[in-house]
Parts: sequence; C-alpha cells; structure tokens
Amino acid sequence: MVPARNNMFLVCVTVGLVFLASKYRNNVLRSVKHLYKNIKNRDGKKDIDNTAKCDKHDTDNNNNEDNDNKENKLILDKIILADSPEKCDYAVQRIRCDLSDGVLGFDCEWVKEGPVSLLQLATYNGVVALFRIGKIGYIPPKLKELLASKHILKVGISSFEDGHKIVKDYGCRVNGTLDLRTLAENFNLPSRKSLAAMCLEYLNIEMDKIIEVRCGNWDASTLTDEQVAYAACDALASVIVYHKIMQKEKEKYTLWQRVGIYLYNILSSDINVRIHGVPARTVDMRFKSQRSPSADSITNNVLNAKNKSVVVDKNTINDRKNAIPTRIKPLYHNCYLQAPDGDILCTCDRKKAEWYITKNLGKLVETDPYTVRLNFEPSGRALGEVGQYYTQVKLNQCVVCGCTEKFIRKNVVPREYRKYFPLVMKAHQSHDVLLLCPSCHEISNNHDLQLRRKLADMCDAPLIGPMTHVRDNFLHNRRKLHSAVKALREKFTLPPRQREEYENYILEHTGQQKITPDLLNGLNEQLKNALIQKPIPNKYQPHGLKVMILK
Repeated sequence: MVPARNNMFLVCVTVGLVFLASKYRNNVLRSVKHLYKNIKNRDGKKDIDNTAKCDKHDTDNNNNEDNDNKENKLILDKIILADSPEKCDYAVQRIRCDLSDGVLGFDCEWVKEGPVSLLQLATYNGVVALFRIGKIGYIPPKLKELLASKHILKVGISSFEDGHKIVKDYGCRVNGTLDLRTLAENFNLPSRKSLAAMCLEYLNIEMDKIIEVRCGNWDASTLTDEQVAYAACDALASVIVYHKIMQKEKEKYTLWQRVGIYLYNILSSDINVRIHGVPARTVDMRFKSQRSPSADSITNNVLNAKNKSVVVDKNTINDRKNAIPTRIKPLYHNCYLQAPDGDILCTCDRKKAEWYITKNLGKLVETDPYTVRLNFEPSGRALGEVGQYYTQVKLNQCVVCGCTEKFIRKNVVPREYRKYFPLVMKAHQSHDVLLLCPSCHEISNNHDLQLRRKLADMCDAPLIGPMTHVRDNFLHNRRKLHSAVKALREKFTLPPRQREEYENYILEHTGQQKITPDLLNGLNEQLKNALIQKPIPNKYQPHGLKVMILK
C-alpha cells in the first residue's frame, strides 16, 4: 500500500502544478513579454506602450517602423567645438553624461597625409563633440581615456583605420572600433561601401558630400559652418545607422528567439557580445568584404563614384600603411646547441638544429628541450653578457604588452642605419631584434620617426632626397634588354607569351623587323660592354649613410 500511496501523492502534486500553470499561464507569458520589452529598451528601441500593449506587439511592428523612419533625421543642435584642453574635458564630460548605451559615432578628418586634424564623436541622443586635436597638438588625458575604453564602441566607416591613424599620429590607442560594413555583413544585411550609401540604405537620407568642404583645410584657425556641419553629420549618422542595423537584426526573430539570443549574449565570454550584442570577432577588426561586387546596387555605385576621393584618402592610404605582415607562428623554438663537451652555445630554431643532424655535424642528445651536441669545436663560445643572451630562453610574446597572438619583428637599430655598420657589428649579431604586437609596433615606429627627424636636422641629412627611390631609366632599360637577349640566345624553354614579349621588346628598341641569331649575338656583345662601364657617380647621399658618416 505504501508504494501506491506514494504514487498517488506524486499524481496529486503533478495535477496541482498543471492546474496552477494553466491558471496563471497568462501572467507568466505577460511577465516574459515584459522582460523582452525591457531588453528592447536597453538596446535603444523606442518604447511601445505599457504591459497591455505587449500582447499586441507583433501586430504593431509596421506602425513602429513608420515612426522610426520619421525619426531618422540628423538634427545638429548639440554640437560642441573643442579647440582647447579645457573645452575637450567639458566635451568628454557631456558625452559621458549622455552616453546611455555605450556606443559612439566615430570619424576623423585630416589634410592630405598629415596628422589627424579633427576627431568627431557623437551619441545617439544627438550630442556631437568635435575635437580639434591638430590645433591642440596632443590628445588630452580624459579624451585619451575615453578612446582607450574597450567598453565603449566607436562605430563608423573605416573606424579601425581611423583608430590606427590616431595611434600613429598621437600615440593614443583607440579600442572598441566597429566598422558598420562588418556589422551589416555579419548580420546578412545590406553592406555599402561608403557612409553616404549606408545612410541612403538604412535612413533613407541622402548626405551632401560637397568636395570643397570634404577636401577643405581642416587645419584652419577657424572652421567654417559648412565644415562643422559636415563633420558633425558624419559622426551622428554613423551612430544612427548602427542602431538601425541592430533594430533590423532583431526584427528578423520571433519573441522567444530574441529572448534566447539575449540569454546567450549575457552568458558570452566576449565583452562586446555581452554588453552590446554585436557578433563576436567584429570589434577592432579591419573590414574585409566577403561578398561579390555585384551585391551593391546601381545607386551605391553612383554614390561611390561621387565619394571616390574620400575612399582613396582614408581607406586606401591606411590600408597601404597598416598592411604590415604579422607573424602568427612562433619565432623562438628554444632548441639548444651544445659544444662537444656539453657546454651550451646558444638557442636556435628547430629547423637549424635538425640541419646539423642531417649533415652529420651533430647528434640529438635530448628531445625536451630539443638539444643537439656538435661533433666539432665551434669557432666561438657563449661568453659575457652577449653569450648569456644567446643561451637564455626567449618568449614568443610582445616585449611591451605581453600579447601572444600576432607579432612583428622589430629592429631596435633601423635597417637604414644598420646596413652601413662595419661587417663585424652585423655578422651573427641578432640580439637587436625584438617581437612586438601590431599596436606596439605602430607606436614604436612613430617614436622612430621623431628620432629620424631629429637626426635629419642634426646631420643635415633630409629623409627624402632628390634621387630617393628613382631609378636610372636608361640603365634599367639596358639591363632589361640584355636579359631578354640572353633568354632568347640561350634558347631557354620559355612560355610562348613570354617569348613573344621578349621579341617585341627587342624589336621595339632596335627598330629591326625580325629576330635573327646575328642580331642577338651583336646585341649581346654591345650590351655586355656597355654595362661594364661604371655609372656616373651620384653626389646624393642617403639619409642613413650621411648620419653614420657624421656620427
């Protein structure tokens, strides 16, 4: 009887729970929908009415979208022009007070390839701060702290490149940059190439990109009203487009899907996913389009043609300057080389250690760490501080910040000076090479540039001389002609297309109608004798050579 009584008890409890669930089902659903309403309000969407309207949320989406379109206006009535450190501090304080969602519109302006002249930041509520950092000459501490914050997103077009330019020009790190095109592509939403095209796509607003204003003098003592409006418009449009993209992404899902996504985001280890709900690995990343060019509309192509100079000035230049190849694989393998008596000579990479074994110049004595003992007496031993450096374990990390993901080799002594050192100072002297992460490498290069400019003034050695990077075209053409003659004379196996190219080049420079063996032999002798002659000495000395001579 006891088991039957227990079963009856469980049945009664189950029936009671079902009854309660059915009785209060509407209250539970209403609470969940109220939770979702708060989620939406946190993400910046406009409030719908109170709990009674939550039940009709799905049927009111179209009306809300119409209301949003009416609000897609760029109202520039809260512009702060900060051209002094005190005004910068005030502008930063206003931004922080108005920053309810942790997202800022972000853009920069500069003249040609000079340093950044104007930095624009805008909140979603319409506060726009224009920082004239070019006029101030540096970035004040409070603004630097705002830019370095990883919790605040800086959204725009080419925001990653703009951030790197600020690092290069002022040594101030900019964290939390997010390219609107990257965000749109990750959400499978339309991604256009320019801010004007994104505004037309998401806000149905056509921006006036007047070339006289865009290419104006941003270093002028006083900015014109048109320049102020242009700069403020770019930053404000960026943050509004961001919110429109996030809104369109949320509208693709049902109520329960949105609740699930919200719970997933708050449990994510990625701080930007957790706080802002943006996709992982989109913040502080350069935009790389994964779509074919045909994805953009004809309207977008027209807008890109109008804004071509903007793309060249900001994207292309930064891509070229920042496209430094990084090392992902470890540089240091910390294998050991030993002398015949077991004395440690140095650490080396695995490939070099294995080379000694394959050439029967050494034998493996230990696998962890990988150690090879040489069969012969080396020409030198690890002595003194230099020797101690060569025998110590080297870590594969940035020597400044400790980053362990990507590295760039940094020559402490720049190569333009090192190549003029005496041979004894260059042979097997690699301890002036360090590992830096891309961000620290950029800052280091900026300091190097300041030092190079000082040396240029001290030694009267201009960084760019009249003959720098200019080839002797006459000598270059002769060498190219000689290479073509040798290739055809020696009867190398050449692809038909390359052979035809060589033949056309020779006929063009000789004025002959046909390639013959006699023609090739005669040209070979003439060119060989001509190339032996010494070129005319050039009086210009490169910057590095002149500095080393005077030092």
